[in-house]
Amino acid sequence: MPTTELASPLPAPAAPALDPSRRWLLAQGALLALSALLLFITFEGSDLDRQLAHALFDPERGIFPLRHSWFLEAVMHKAAKEVTYVLVAASLYVCWQGWKGRLGWLPPRNALLAALGMVAIPLATSTAKLLTARYCPWDMVDFGGYAPYLHLFEAAPAGIKAGQCFPAGHASTGFLWIVWAVALRPAGVRAARLALFAALLAGGILGTARMLQGAHFLSHTLWTLWLAWAASLSLALAVRAQVAPGARRAA
Repeated sequence: MPTTELASPLPAPAAPALDPSRRWLLAQGALLALSALLLFITFEGSDLDRQLAHALFDPERGIFPLRHSWFLEAVMHKAAKEVTYVLVAASLYVCWQGWKGRLGWLPPRNALLAALGMVAIPLATSTAKLLTARYCPWDMVDFGGYAPYLHLFEAAPAGIKAGQCFPAGHASTGFLWIVWAVALRPAGVRAARLALFAALLAGGILGTARMLQGAHFLSHTLWTLWLAWAASLSLALAVRAQVAPGARRAA
């Protein structure tokens, strides 16, 4: 009896491999979502913000003792903001050189990413302030003020003007440099990590200074960092920046 051989099925076409830049952005997006969940659970499910603020508040005098500190106000607030303007202007010139293809370590699209990020991150923070109603600690009844403590999505009570203290605007002038941690990835992981460290240090110091004055809660500063990170990744995706490490050397 003749035997018939069954035809072997054709192999399924292999799925196209993800571009390294796209793969890195997807991984960062997953971390971004997870960190947002952790921030929400931590600060909306506890009273950590107010507990930390109470440690900096003098109930007998009814004030934050460091609110009018000369160093924190004149140096860490006003002078730091002016220095940031100068540094951003100088960095925009560097971005222009990169956009024209004159910098081997900063591809044109990455130069565009850095330029847009340094402008967009503070603007996004200012816009978010208009969309939320949260008050600064020194405005709250708990700390001698007039307003209640509001959770993230709560509206301001009737008859009281909505607060505009969330996210932390001053911290964003430090965290805006996080966009360079993305833009510099083609130059190598070390350069990107140095940029990340500088951004975290600048934003952390400026955010802490305002917390000591009673201007912000810890969650305000950390959500500002999250927003800067999210804006940087979104812009990198929008302008199709090279974010695979060492892409410059490979090219």
